[in-house]
Amino acid sequence: MQQPARPRLFRMPVRDLTAGDFAAYASMSSGAFGGSYDPTAPGAPRDFSPGQTPLGIDASSVPGGLDGVLAAGARIRHDRVALGGGVVGCGGIAGLAVHPAHRGDGLFGQLLTAVIARCDAEGLPLSMLYPSNPAIYRRFGYQVVARTESLIVPLVDLQRLRPVPDRRLVPVTEQTMPRLRELYHRLSAHENAMLRREAPLFEEGLPGGGWSALLLEDLSGTAHGYVSWTRLDGGDGVGLEVHEVLGRTRADRIALLRSLGSWSTVTENVRVRLRPEDPLLDALPGGGARPDPGPVPLVMMRVVDTVGALRARPAPPSLTGAVRLVVEDSTVPPGTCRAAGTFVVSAADGRIEAAPEEGEDRVLLGTIRLDIHAASLLLVGGRSLADARRLDLTATADPAAETFLDALLAGPRPGVLDAF
Repeated sequence: MQQPARPRLFRMPVRDLTAGDFAAYASMSSGAFGGSYDPTAPGAPRDFSPGQTPLGIDASSVPGGLDGVLAAGARIRHDRVALGGGVVGCGGIAGLAVHPAHRGDGLFGQLLTAVIARCDAEGLPLSMLYPSNPAIYRRFGYQVVARTESLIVPLVDLQRLRPVPDRRLVPVTEQTMPRLRELYHRLSAHENAMLRREAPLFEEGLPGGGWSALLLEDLSGTAHGYVSWTRLDGGDGVGLEVHEVLGRTRADRIALLRSLGSWSTVTENVRVRLRPEDPLLDALPGGGARPDPGPVPLVMMRVVDTVGALRARPAPPSLTGAVRLVVEDSTVPPGTCRAAGTFVVSAADGRIEAAPEEGEDRVLLGTIRLDIHAASLLLVGGRSLADARRLDLTATADPAAETFLDALLAGPRPGVLDAF
């Protein structure tokens, strides 16, 4: 079935930003989030990065505003994320800021509503952001779906790990970096919400800023995992920021953890970043690991196009049936996006089909009713309707329909190891 036509964008004083707006946006953004922007500095950026749609509101359109000043602005990243074995477009919201002179004028909501509409217009069924204040984004349908936690791990624990036979470590260089990226795609393919890390938003070469990594391979040269890190000054006893430890098997993860133990001559501890319910936890030895005392970054997501989000993921091969799914969204004006509606969702032969209900006579297992927050929690995968109800979200269903949807969207809980 063909998807319905995309809705028109609302008439708002929101427009695309161009290279000519970059300095005004960068100045406003650095003022909001910290740092500074000097357009005269050598190498200073002059334009928005590719793979993004920048939007803004001119101050001149707001009472009392000045020409040549941006009252508000944001960037939409055109990312793709893993979705239980499939891949879906995701609008990553970055740098959303309102000029101090125009805060309280309702521009935040006006801009964010336009951002959601633009995500839909550009074929991005999901949207993602990292909130400093979750409550203000929740008012527009975003729901917390994940958090990224870190552990402080004593290296003395990792030294006790035994060598893993038939494994060796290879430095990651410009030549071997493509192998790491291909392995990352394989290891994250069946996760939920992990970014695909594709150009132009992610550079093809080695990341900068002191990033280093090792590949783990067998004696035939097949890659089995990798560990990446950044060296710290160790002033607080933590000498490495370990970004990822990903391996095909538990033994591979043990081999990678053991390699970190070699840093014990120069530091006492490492900080290891984890996904929710990370399998690395099962490979950590001893009981010396402790939670990192720093803030826990939250990840919020929102369904923009219910049909698009559902069609992007495969169905369990043995699952068959169909349900009526009602999604209610009162957080944005009607027509902003295609999250709300009544849909028929079916599974057969490992595929999901979804389309607006059009009165066809079909045998359905029952009806499921979700508010936008429950839909945003569930359609990313890895959570059940019971989880949504525990959060006091609207998630009601006939018993057979609930069993079907829980099976359809099963998988690991969403995990995101990137930030922007």
